[in-house]
Amino acid sequence: MSNSQEKRANRMALAKGFRLEKIGKGAHHGRFSIVKISEGARVSSGIPGDEFSFSLDEAETWLAKAK
Repeated sequence: MSNSQEKRANRMALAKGFRLEKIGKGAHHGRFSIVKISEGARVSSGIPGDEFSFSLDEAETWLAKAK
């Protein structure tokens, strides 16, 4: 994970009406939440045990498919 990758994912999220938030504590350290700005709600990652958290690569993949 690089700073430039994180910035790119943030730009992609904002362009689609989402924001990327770092999760900074515990087992989820280094993971991210995707929040739909209009609703203020986190989106589900569909990953068992990490229902609302994404790695940066997973977040980019999810955002690429989002409309």
